[in-house]
Amino acid sequence: MKFRLPLLFDLLIIIFFVIFVYEARDWRLQARLYPWAIGIPMLALALIHIIWELKGEKKPSSPTSNAPVDFSFTKGIDPVLAQRRAINIFSWIFAFFLGIWLFGFNIAIPAFVFLYLKVQSSEKWGLSLALTGGAWFMFWGLFDWLLRLPFPDGQLLIWLGLT
Repeated sequence: MKFRLPLLFDLLIIIFFVIFVYEARDWRLQARLYPWAIGIPMLALALIHIIWELKGEKKPSSPTSNAPVDFSFTKGIDPVLAQRRAINIFSWIFAFFLGIWLFGFNIAIPAFVFLYLKVQSSEKWGLSLALTGGAWFMFWGLFDWLLRLPFPDGQLLIWLGLT
């Protein structure tokens, strides 16, 4: 059997989701629902993928061969441009994580949606505000109103005594 990089990635994914599901085993049902609803199907998919890799079978493919997960799609792009785009998107992701930590989910999610639409995508004010309001409403409606999931307060709000 020849070692392939996708095999190592599959093993890491399996280890991650086993820990992800295992850690939630003693939580109350409401808290356990999210990790299990995501972790168990992802664990099953990762196991199916690793079986395909070990058997050496080709994965089912779509009619088009240029799937967005294929690494060959960057061959026609300048490496400097690709690097700049990667740094840009990772900066947005880390800024989102920092915003969640500093301000909490209730503030960071609408702020991130609005800033991304306005700054990165250069959308008009009306569309940016409408989509931000929709994202906040969906977040609030699903997690706060329907599921009643408590989210931790932002660290900056705790430091300032605003919680």
